[in-house]
Amino acid sequence: MQPIEEEAERMQAEEPVTTERAAQFNPARVVFRSARVPLLVFVFSVGLLLFLAIEPTSPWILLVVTGLVAIGADGVLRDHPYGDFRGDAAGTAPYLYLPSMLTLGAGLFLHDALSGYWVVPGVVGASLLMAAVLYAEHLSVDHEDTAYPAARLVLNVGTYLTAFAFYAVVYTFDVALVPAAVAIGLVTMLLSVEILREGETDPLRALVYAGVVGLIVAEVRWGLYFLPLESYLAAVLLLLVFYLTSGLVQHHLTDDLRAAVIAEFSAIAGAGILIVVLGRIFESTGG
Repeated sequence: MQPIEEEAERMQAEEPVTTERAAQFNPARVVFRSARVPLLVFVFSVGLLLFLAIEPTSPWILLVVTGLVAIGADGVLRDHPYGDFRGDAAGTAPYLYLPSMLTLGAGLFLHDALSGYWVVPGVVGASLLMAAVLYAEHLSVDHEDTAYPAARLVLNVGTYLTAFAFYAVVYTFDVALVPAAVAIGLVTMLLSVEILREGETDPLRALVYAGVVGLIVAEVRWGLYFLPLESYLAAVLLLLVFYLTSGLVQHHLTDDLRAAVIAEFSAIAGAGILIVVLGRIFESTGG
């Protein structure tokens, strides 16, 4: 019990603790929630491995795993001592989009990209990413936590990796244009909520802004139909558009959209487009 008592003393010493925050702190919850994340990651890894190993492929396995991850993540978040989710059934919804989409994206991407024994390291990598995302989601509930900036970085990286997985899958599965644009727009909108919730506390407004980002990326996917880009190069270009639009909107919401920020995002987008163009040239020359 000594580490738990030290944790409580550290929280009281590092910041002025209000009566409400002190009342919410429960040492038993610290142990409880830390034990649930590894269990949830274990369920994710076993379910993902079953989905990839069983032939013929059973989509329902991936859907069940996604549901279990969403339910488990909801339980972890609601157990946060500073979470304000009591009596609000949809309070954790903005935190659940990324774990749910990561489960679906990882399953579909690994099913398409890996086979044989390579599936095992793929599942291990996806499980490590899921663990990092779940812990980061938990930490991001409390904006005053000293680990909050690091948690946001992990969540942003996880969001963009998940988006890339979906974008690549839509191309490699040869989805028709209209369903592909709709699917990419919807997935982008849900993932954008994770990026934008840091700057917009109103869930409805965050969803509206996320819908705008999703619409822009969907329109770009429609336009890519007329360009000679395929598979991963097209996915990289869509990811660049997602990164650029979501990043600029986020800085707008935080009142930090300055010329230097725009120049930084433009430089990154320009470098990414150059990589895509060079990759396309390399492909066309048969390299």
